[in-house]
Amino acid sequence: MAADMCSDLKTSLSPLSVMDVPMMLNIEQQAHSHPWSRALLTSNFGGLYRNLGLWQDDRLLAYIILRVVAGEAELINIAVTPKQQGKGLGTQLMRAMLAMADEQQWQQILLEVRESNVSAQKLYLRFEFEQIDRRKGYYPCDKKGREDALIMQRFC
Repeated sequence: MAADMCSDLKTSLSPLSVMDVPMMLNIEQQAHSHPWSRALLTSNFGGLYRNLGLWQDDRLLAYIILRVVAGEAELINIAVTPKQQGKGLGTQLMRAMLAMADEQQWQQILLEVRESNVSAQKLYLRFEFEQIDRRKGYYPCDKKGREDALIMQRFC
């Protein structure tokens, strides 16, 4: 595990396993308006997936789920426990993803983000992602039924 400093928070980064799903589910339920289920989180492990967790001691603070096929990656999910949001943990995960992209020679990374998730969009823009398309009514939304997904891309 590589140690890293985030603000005054000492963290370490390591690959996740299915055994970490209960901790991931806890963060998922706190951090997202429409959280993934335990079954969905569990299904995102195996040969195509590169999942990383950011830890403080034995406590999972944040994670990123990536699927990689033929040199193209998709950022499927990223979540930071609400108490630790705004402290640079998302930035650490994005840097780790780009280091992995360089090491594994990915050609591009794609992602989808809720149109209303402005903070996530700002994070992705800082890492040179650009909006390339929009999926109308892709995400469920409590207030208006459905919400658009912005599709973003970054070449490596």
